[in-house]
Amino acid sequence: MHKLYLIFTLFFLTNICYSQTTVNPDISAVGTFNMFTNNIKGTEEYGKLNFDIPEMEVYIEGYLNPYARAVFNIGYHEEEFHAEEIFAHIVRGLPLDIQIKAGKYLLGFGKINIIHPHEWSFIYRPLFHNIYFGEEGFNDIGLNLSFILPTGDLYTTLDLGVFKGDALAHTHDHGHGGEDEQDHADEDEHGHEHAEISRGNSPIFVGRLDSFFPLGDFSNLELGLSGSYGVHSKADFNLTGDTTAAHQESPLNYGYLGFDFKYKYRPNSYTALTIQGEGMWNNREVLRTGGSGVNTIKDIQEVINTFGAFLYLDYRFNRIFSIGAKYDFTYGIPVDESGFNTLANDDQNKTNGIEGWLGYYPVEETVVLRLGVRHLMFDFADGSKRDSETTINLQLIFSLGPHKAHPF
Repeated sequence: MHKLYLIFTLFFLTNICYSQTTVNPDISAVGTFNMFTNNIKGTEEYGKLNFDIPEMEVYIEGYLNPYARAVFNIGYHEEEFHAEEIFAHIVRGLPLDIQIKAGKYLLGFGKINIIHPHEWSFIYRPLFHNIYFGEEGFNDIGLNLSFILPTGDLYTTLDLGVFKGDALAHTHDHGHGGEDEQDHADEDEHGHEHAEISRGNSPIFVGRLDSFFPLGDFSNLELGLSGSYGVHSKADFNLTGDTTAAHQESPLNYGYLGFDFKYKYRPNSYTALTIQGEGMWNNREVLRTGGSGVNTIKDIQEVINTFGAFLYLDYRFNRIFSIGAKYDFTYGIPVDESGFNTLANDDQNKTNGIEGWLGYYPVEETVVLRLGVRHLMFDFADGSKRDSETTINLQLIFSLGPHKAHPF
C-alpha cells in the first residue's frame, strides 16, 4: 500500500513539474530609490538631504499558450501594494492578424504612457501627464483591439478600445485653478451650495494610430496620433439659481487629442541619439459658479480648451553613459493638491518646466544611476506669485530578472 502511495505521489509531482515548466513565466523585480533636495520654501524637505522610501514593481509575465500571453505587475509605492497591470493579450491566431488585450493596463495614448517610469531616459513624469492622467499614468480597465493596416512597407497599426473610466476619477475638478478655491460640493462665500459631482458608470473610448518610418540604416522615425472621448463627470446642478427648483443632472464630456513623435539615430552599439516629443489638446465641459440667479448664485456649464506638451533629447555615448534635457509646458499647476477647482480643468494658470540629467547604465542595464535637476516656473492668471521650484535628485534603479531597468 505504501509503495502504491509512493508511486502515485511521484507520478503526481512529476506531472506538476512538467506542467509548470511548459508555462513557466518570467519573474522580475525592479526597485527604485531616490535621494533629493529642493529649494521649495515652507516644505519639510527644503535645503535638506531627503530619502524617499524605496519603491518596487514585480512582473510576472509569459505566454499562456502559443497564441496568448499574460502580464501581472504589482507595485509597491508610498508604502502600499497595488495592482499596476493585470491583463491577457491574444497576439496571434485571430482573423486579419487582429490582437486583443483585456484587463487593467496603461492605455496606448501617446508613446510615453505605455512605458513604465523605470524605462524612461529622464526622471520626472511630464507635466501634462500629471495634469490629465495623474501620477500613475492613463491606466484603466477595459478591452482593446489592435489592427495592422495594409500600408505596404510602412508599418502602421490602429488601436481601438473601450474602458471603464476610472482613470478620470482624479479630474473631477472644475474652475479657474486658484489655490484658495473650495471644493465644488461645499458652500461658497455667498452661501451657495455647489452641485455634487460623480462619474457614474460611463465608459470612455481611446484610440491610437501609429506609423513607423525607417529613414536609413541607422535611424528611424515613429509618428502617432491618439484620441480619447467620454464623460469625465456627471453633475446635478442648478442652472437657474433658484433654490426651490429641482437640480438638473447633466454629463460633462471631454475630448483628448494627442500627437507624438520619436526619432532615433543609432550608428553603432555604443552611441544613440533620441529626440522625442508629445502634445495634447484637452477640450471639455466644466461647471463653474456664474452670476446671480433667482435667489442664489447659479451654476454655468462652459467649454474650455487647454494644452500641454513636452520635448526631450537624450544622447547615449560609450554605451553606458547618457546626457539629456527636457522642456515641459502645461495648463494648470501640477504640484497642487488634487481638488475640485484645480488641475485638469484649469484653463487660466500655466506651468513651465526644464529638466536635465546624467545617466549611467553599467552591466547589461541591471542598474541605472541618474542625477537629475528639474526647475518649475508658475504663471497665475490672477497675478498672484509663486516662487519657482528647483529639485535635485539622485536616482538608483536596479532589477532582477529579464525585465531590465533599461532606458526607453
